[in-house]
Amino acid sequence: MSTQAFVASVTGSGNQGGRLFSGTATDDAFTSINTTTGSAELGFAMKGKTISNVTANYAAGSCAWVIKNRVTQSYDRVGFGSLMAATGVYGYKIQPLTIVQDHVLRSFTMAAGTTYMAWVKMRGRPAELFTGTIANGAQGELTTQTDSSSLGSFADQAIEWIKVQGPDGKVVNALQIYDANGGEVYGQFGGEREVLGGASGGNVNLCVEGLAIPIMRGMTVKLTVQA
Repeated sequence: MSTQAFVASVTGSGNQGGRLFSGTATDDAFTSINTTTGSAELGFAMKGKTISNVTANYAAGSCAWVIKNRVTQSYDRVGFGSLMAATGVYGYKIQPLTIVQDHVLRSFTMAAGTTYMAWVKMRGRPAELFTGTIANGAQGELTTQTDSSSLGSFADQAIEWIKVQGPDGKVVNALQIYDANGGEVYGQFGGEREVLGGASGGNVNLCVEGLAIPIMRGMTVKLTVQA
């Protein structure tokens, strides 16, 4: 498998401090990333601190990250990274999280190509990572990274938010959710990630929040991407 450099800053407000993390990420796999100084896991380096910003950078392609509790196996916070030259001036803000000893920071990078990623958050459960390989100028389905399940496998849940990241330089024209009969339930335009960071950072091609879409069996989530 290919690898690439991954770095991150994990910080809190006030007197909560922050640490830099770095490591070599294996593409298409979750890789544990430790502190740059001392090579400590997140839970040991920042136990008891409340963090509110995780700014991650990668070398090329695309990048997701998670803060995982290795005992409960839950993803307590998730997000996307940006190219090292496209870090947003405000970093990547998250809902505050108090770090416990069992927390680890993990990267999920992908080499340049045509695979797209999406974090899908459902009410009352951790976010789920969806991926899909979609040819330029085509529409394709996103399925779970763990076992390639469609959105409908989460029937009786409700979607709260969706964030999408495509490979460097790719444009997401639209995200659409379909029912089992192919009827459109939801649609939203996307775009291209910022290459110079800016205020919002170069993290996502599409972000929709404040949703309450009930999931039914047979549902799919698809992206249409630019040629």
